[in-house]
Amino acid sequence: MSLKKLWIPAFLALVGLGPAACTDGDPPATTALALTRPTVDRTYLRDKHGRYLHFHGVNLSGSNKVPVIKGTGSAQTFTYIGKPFPMADADKRFKELRDAGFNVVRLLVMWEGVEPQKKGVYDQAYLAYIRDLVKLADKYGIYVLMDFHQDMFSRHLKVFFNNQPDDVDQDAKPGSVEWIMLSLVNRIGVGAYPETVQGDGAPKWAVQACLQEKKMDSKHWGKPRLLAGLSGDLTKVEKMLRFFNRLLGLDTGGPDPAWAQKFAAYVGSLTKYDVDETTDMMPFTNWGLAHTLSLDVARAYACLYAGETAFPKLKVGTQSVEDYLQEAYANAWAEVARQVKDMPNVVGYDIMNEPGGNFIVLSAVAAMIKFGVASAAKDLLVSLLGKTDGAEMYDALISLGVLPPDTKAATLKKYGLGDVDVMGVLGLNNGFDENHLRPFYERVGKAILKVDPQALIWIESSSNVSLLTGDGNKGGIGGMWETPMRHPQGKEFVNRVVYAPHWYPDIYPHPGFNVEPRPFTTEQVRYREKDYLHGLQGVHSLATYSLGNLPVVFGEFGTYFNFNNKFLAGGKLTNNAKANAYQISAHVLDNYYEAFEEMFQSRILWCYSPENDERKGDLWNREDFSVLGPDQKWRAELAWSRPHPKALAGKPLKTHFYSPLHYFDPDKGVVNPEREYFVKYGSKETDAPTEIFVPAVQYPKGFYVWVSDGHCHWDATTRTLYHYPAKDAPGANHWVKLLPPLEGREATGWRYFINGDRTVTGR
Repeated sequence: MSLKKLWIPAFLALVGLGPAACTDGDPPATTALALTRPTVDRTYLRDKHGRYLHFHGVNLSGSNKVPVIKGTGSAQTFTYIGKPFPMADADKRFKELRDAGFNVVRLLVMWEGVEPQKKGVYDQAYLAYIRDLVKLADKYGIYVLMDFHQDMFSRHLKVFFNNQPDDVDQDAKPGSVEWIMLSLVNRIGVGAYPETVQGDGAPKWAVQACLQEKKMDSKHWGKPRLLAGLSGDLTKVEKMLRFFNRLLGLDTGGPDPAWAQKFAAYVGSLTKYDVDETTDMMPFTNWGLAHTLSLDVARAYACLYAGETAFPKLKVGTQSVEDYLQEAYANAWAEVARQVKDMPNVVGYDIMNEPGGNFIVLSAVAAMIKFGVASAAKDLLVSLLGKTDGAEMYDALISLGVLPPDTKAATLKKYGLGDVDVMGVLGLNNGFDENHLRPFYERVGKAILKVDPQALIWIESSSNVSLLTGDGNKGGIGGMWETPMRHPQGKEFVNRVVYAPHWYPDIYPHPGFNVEPRPFTTEQVRYREKDYLHGLQGVHSLATYSLGNLPVVFGEFGTYFNFNNKFLAGGKLTNNAKANAYQISAHVLDNYYEAFEEMFQSRILWCYSPENDERKGDLWNREDFSVLGPDQKWRAELAWSRPHPKALAGKPLKTHFYSPLHYFDPDKGVVNPEREYFVKYGSKETDAPTEIFVPAVQYPKGFYVWVSDGHCHWDATTRTLYHYPAKDAPGANHWVKLLPPLEGREATGWRYFINGDRTVTGR
């Protein structure tokens, strides 16, 4: 039958003679089955209708990391109510997410939002807001993963920088070492720095419990500590500039000596402040580097997870700092669980986002203290990271002023290191996830399960030393320093745990700060799906290696949308820059999804931020990942808006989708099967139907449906194709294939043609 003939029955149906009746006895019209709490069945998640769940989700949202702030100075107030969006907009937003095909959202909940001012005092209005969001998501058939989110521990760990250093020196050129260093200096005559790199998550009182020597209310809090350390010392300035030359690949003989002298003189004229009046963070574009090099961030993580090991004498009242913080964290989670324990669409509780487990800098300090000389820190770093990497790390820490200048008792006290247990700190780098993170998960998980016995506990690995040694970036399960984490212990965790790793390929910006967005070409990312597959499989391997072969859902992946972008003088991006950046991002995302489909892997994309801004991105550290752009239109939609199963009546076996971004190497005379979708699953284990989402953007002129057996029903409102398989024998397999009308290709043997709300039945 020709394409022309196929359109005749389709046309008759569309003008009122359809939809045509299915053959072999139609099932009744289908309505969506109610969402139910998932259960763990070996490596799968299943609903109470007996179906295998498959998650195609998105994080909600990157801008949740930044509260709504009102007022200034001592009158300043903040709230997380309205993050990710006000309740007045919530109905529209969840409908938009459902119509885009997302069947789960990872909802960022902030510890500071739950317990903002004092331990044990909860913001009931924020908790009610969270409940309302979860309830409304259920209305639109969207599951919710509750996520206590944090990065670099807290937004109160921050550092300011100047994004327009030419206000300081008109001769500085973007991308030069001079430009980068001048980013640390505020604009002349301006009271406040215009930009900040900061963390998110923990409330201020929790940070103060970890960094008890800090004067967090100082007017200098957040100013680059490096400036006070450099003073007017030209030698230090030159060392710093040489370090940045090497770090950024700008080693062209060093900066202009006249400029360096000018900079040193300017720094020397600044008002002095001490190390306990600000943090040691640096405003690196890649905030992960700021995390790695910050002693303050490492101390905060050590107090939370291993305070009794690293700082056994550090107390808050009569409690150890570890017990004080973990008790607060577990109780805050229990308050959240009380709000949503009756919600059928809660898929679980992601206990902590990307927990920090990197104690390299803290270990370097411990080595200094143990041997009483600064060179001991270098020896320790070389032993951990190798001769080249270790030496460069040492040079960086010295140049940045992170390490204390000596090991005198008064110096260590001012740096908050008077109570450090040297051997305890050195031991944190070996088996941190197993020895400290797993017990933390167990304590918090038990608090949640006590309130919500149906809960599934989602866990992640830490950002640990293996990331620096390179193994973590390759997707491995750990290097020589890593003892993989085991499944949480205790009967309450049997069939209650999901592994939720994150993975990002080499897409982050340059490691410096105030650097132009990273340049990419389409060819650099277009043919890398196999590379992505290797990395994702490596990260996934921890689930089978040590966690007990439990279900895996990738909780984060994604890409920037500001590659190659250049701003005009008026502060706007050119249309060409936008199109170029979005094209690169689309190919990155398509590579991700093709790899996920080869693994038949559930995944939750980072992120959807309705507050996305052209210059500020998702409002946090200029990250720009949102698939919803500043114009409130989708970005890279052809990559992530893909057909996918929401629930399967049998065991998932195989799936693929060839988006318009897919690279084909066609045979002569064969039409590329562009936008072909295929899913295969095992013998049905329930009478509940398989549900497949079919996006309109991929099939604007409709689509053909081929099925192995049984019948289908189409719900145009939710764009869901229901498949009722007929075969019921053990070992039987079922499949569904979709294709749009393709020019030059004859469609034969199809069972249905669907366009809009009309269905035509074939032979």
